[in-house]
Amino acid sequence: MKEQEQWDNSGLQIGHLENDIKIIMLTLDLDLNAVNFAIKNNVDLIITHHPLLFSSLKSIDFNTYAGEIVRSLILNNINVYSMHTSLDMAEKGVNYGLANLLSVVPYNVLHPVNLDNSGYGGIGEIEEINIVEFAKKVKTSLNCNFLKLYCSDKNRLVKKVAFCGGSGSDFIEDALNLNADVYITGDIKYHQAQMALQNNLCVIDAGHFNTENHVLNNIKNVLNKKDEIDVILLPKNTVEEIII
Repeated sequence: MKEQEQWDNSGLQIGHLENDIKIIMLTLDLDLNAVNFAIKNNVDLIITHHPLLFSSLKSIDFNTYAGEIVRSLILNNINVYSMHTSLDMAEKGVNYGLANLLSVVPYNVLHPVNLDNSGYGGIGEIEEINIVEFAKKVKTSLNCNFLKLYCSDKNRLVKKVAFCGGSGSDFIEDALNLNADVYITGDIKYHQAQMALQNNLCVIDAGHFNTENHVLNNIKNVLNKKDEIDVILLPKNTVEEIII
């Protein structure tokens, strides 16, 4: 596992590193519903991708949403451990899984950060395909209810694909510099899409959750090799989207 970014807060969030663990729950984010699910299933450890505690706490008010989560976890002796940027940059982390789901293999790292060339996202080539047809394949592969395709020409053919799980808009320029035809990520803003289109780059916004959630299966497969541990997967999107 890679070291986290300096601004990140991965690692132990609540609990003790020497606690005995028999049941582990995996989820992308932690909310009250997930905590209650963990309590009902006698979970000892919750592993999340996004940190429960990202910035410094100045108080724990049990009347607040965050305070109620912390209180419930402590009272039920549930440990929480988060793997955020460390998992994003891991050799077989978020973007390794995304590359395989998108069939963009082999691939190179889109935005290297470390001396060993590890970092964020990836870029590789696929068999040339119409952009709309490719977007439909992405939607199916990532199990999206919907996605957004930003492209000025629906007849465009794409071959060089860049991608990044989560909020990858910061790496649009990397995709441009490496001559990608299309960039797949989540949380694209209006002006970011506008800039990409002005530079002849198609963008597929497949959502933050759907571009990262798949990594939980990889973690589950690793943990399942431990005979004395039971692993529960909770693939729940805490940001509900209603299509009207």
